[in-house]
Amino acid sequence: MVALLNADTAVIYSSAATMVFAFCMTSIILKSVDLESNGRECNLKTRRVKMKKVEAIIKSFKLDDVKEGLSSIGVKGLTVSEVKGFGRQRGHKEIYRGAEYQVDFVPKIKIEVVMDDKLIQDAVKVIREKAQTGQIGDGKIFIIPIEEVIRIRTGEKGEDAI
Repeated sequence: MVALLNADTAVIYSSAATMVFAFCMTSIILKSVDLESNGRECNLKTRRVKMKKVEAIIKSFKLDDVKEGLSSIGVKGLTVSEVKGFGRQRGHKEIYRGAEYQVDFVPKIKIEVVMDDKLIQDAVKVIREKAQTGQIGDGKIFIIPIEEVIRIRTGEKGEDAI
């Protein structure tokens, strides 16, 4: 495997039928390249990623507010998981029956939503507004590009499958 890096682009090559991922500063373009045995490129296909996955780690009691806010901007579905973790606060201390205990992993809620790229800014704004308490441990939002979505039942692909 060979990786070439510069300020604008990172290209990764692997053997046989090769996937070349070009990460550009403004958007991500996925290029699929099939290599013949002599190394010549053929069958070049390019498409823009139009879907993103938003993962938000929030406080448990903020879930209903965030869910209602996302529904109001047109988000059709989401996945919710109960998770535990810690950030900068490294957990917290609780007092139970007069004894002090260190709680290393704080319970949180993880929301996962795949959506059209056009909704990302609104979704992030809603999550920030609805989940924010101003206290340590309000959470994080992660935005991840999605290459493809396939609905298992019908085989629909892309935005139709969301």
